[in-house]
Amino acid sequence: MSTRLLLNTPLREISRRLHEGGLAVGEVVSEAISGARSSPGSRAFVWLDETGARARSEALRQGPPGGPLWGLPITVKDLFDVAGLPTTCGSPFYAGTRPVPDADSGDVGRWRAAGTVIVGKTVLNEFAYGITGENRCFGDCTQPAHPGRLTGGSSSGAAASVLMGAAAIALGTDTGGSLRVPAALCGLVSYRASLGFADWSGSFPLAHSFDTVGWLQRSLGDVAFVARARHPEVEAPPLSRPPKVAVMAGDWLAPAEREILEALGRFSGSLRRAGAEVVEIPATGWEKAVELFVPIQAHEAHSIHARYLPSHSGAYDPGILARLEMGRGVGASRHADLLGEKAEFARGLQGLFQDVDLLVAPASAMRELKAGADHAATRPRLLKLTAPASLGGLPVLTVPWLEDGLPGIGFQVMAPHGQDARLWAFAEWLAGSSHGLPIP
Repeated sequence: MSTRLLLNTPLREISRRLHEGGLAVGEVVSEAISGARSSPGSRAFVWLDETGARARSEALRQGPPGGPLWGLPITVKDLFDVAGLPTTCGSPFYAGTRPVPDADSGDVGRWRAAGTVIVGKTVLNEFAYGITGENRCFGDCTQPAHPGRLTGGSSSGAAASVLMGAAAIALGTDTGGSLRVPAALCGLVSYRASLGFADWSGSFPLAHSFDTVGWLQRSLGDVAFVARARHPEVEAPPLSRPPKVAVMAGDWLAPAEREILEALGRFSGSLRRAGAEVVEIPATGWEKAVELFVPIQAHEAHSIHARYLPSHSGAYDPGILARLEMGRGVGASRHADLLGEKAEFARGLQGLFQDVDLLVAPASAMRELKAGADHAATRPRLLKLTAPASLGGLPVLTVPWLEDGLPGIGFQVMAPHGQDARLWAFAEWLAGSSHGLPIP
């Protein structure tokens, strides 16, 4: 077996070989563990559960093959509970406030029931309240092949675990861009579910109005395979026709680097050549999205952390503590008003889909986050592009654009709330039309 199986082989092919007996679960898990150990400097893992992963692979070996995801190694962002492993939330104190979980979170339980093997739990920005991949307690998460570059966050270790071949699929969350930004910066594919689509129980929240789940993986061609296997209850047919796509335009794009905007134009042209109808829509009002997102998030985060602040305020990252204190100042009445404005913004977003199937925009404002640099201004700049979809609770697919062979450019493909399967079908369609396109 190639020692680079998880880096170079489509997941549906690995699944086929596992089911036909040409590949053993233990072999795949062993490669994942080796991958996890290959780049310790990237700081991807909080817990590498080699013992648990090997025990699980042996238990699967003794039974018949299950569904399509049977035997595939996954990693779990460490704000989901995993039975038998502490949950840190990337914090220096949180694990000590509660017993080690004896049950999986709701979402993790569904993945385990599908036959996956949990290799370990991955690092994140503290309490998922960040977007750079930095963490004072566990170390800043960098890209294995580009150690001078941060992965982005907050699903930072999740992205690194896929890059190093430690996971076929890395479970993460996305409140304000926490899957989309790492996917773009690292050259990966991500899927962010519609708000409310998946089970959040047993997971530590950041802001209830925005928290969603999803995952990262390497190949666009495997998105529909994974999604349909994970959600067999959802009717998810392929596209019956090429999609009509709106590329967002206007001053809202000002935070994005020039080369990202130029690549967006080439991506639009590629969609046209693949058969899609492509139009431009001005992103009217989208520049105000951060003004709504930030105080709602801060207020809800403060309400969650209020129980910990009296005894643990000194343990928080100062930047996060400042955001929580800002949230304290957003009163209940102001929060209610902001939620009303959020609902109005979301209705406007949904209205855009009356004439088009999908919306497209950059997933990251910049191509690279340098490790060790001052990123005080990075978060607001990134949020300007990611906050609109978060306000609408939209499902989002991140498509990486590896035109020069380097990561750092990716595009958000947004579908209407509740139409997650439309994204899965689009991924399948684009992967099938992608001959010569710089997408994985």
